Amino acid sequence: MNDTQITQEKVSEKDPASGVVNNKKGGEKGKKKALLLILLFLIVAGAAGGYWWYTQNQVMDATTKYWFDKLAQDGSLQGKTPTEVQGILNSVVEEGMFNVSINAKAIFNDGKSEGSIGLENIPENRYYCRVVIRRDDTNEVLYESQGLKPGQYIDKIKLKKNLPAGNYDCTAQVIATDPESLDDIGQVQVKIQVNVLN
Repeated sequence: MNDTQITQEKVSEKDPASGVVNNKKGGEKGKKKALLLILLFLIVAGAAGGYWWYTQNQVMDATTKYWFDKLAQDGSLQGKTPTEVQGILNSVVEEGMFNVSINAKAIFNDGKSEGSIGLENIPENRYYCRVVIRRDDTNEVLYESQGLKPGQYIDKIKLKKNLPAGNYDCTAQVIATDPESLDDIGQVQVKIQVNVLN
């Protein structure tokens, strides 16, 4: 009887010990898998967030490191008369000169809707440009673009502020930037009117 009891005691001592070892190994494997899943999730979420940010924000040109506007489109604005198109084709922009094309009236259905600004950096220009539109009475910035290359335009924009209906006298400050040095070399002030209908 004593031998049997000793044998049973030995077996019962080994089983709990074996169970503890297996639980530790299983627990460590489970923790590693959970950590790997969390790490994988964070990598995927980070990649998705980075892609969203990249597509939602302006794009830096890889060559010049200059910020270009995500709304900028290549080509010329539609709706020009043949005479206007021919005038642009015939124009030779001299060194140090800068031609600006922008709507004299920007009309918005309401303060939250898009309106046509018609800003164009004509192909004959030598410089990049960007625009800042301010109200004349308050000097408040209503719109600010990033850069446009020669041969690009921005048509539809939204204002930074939800303005009530009315006509607002504004100044569009068009800033010319040297494409090589990226220094601002000058600016043109253009009087425009922002009309909010409703």
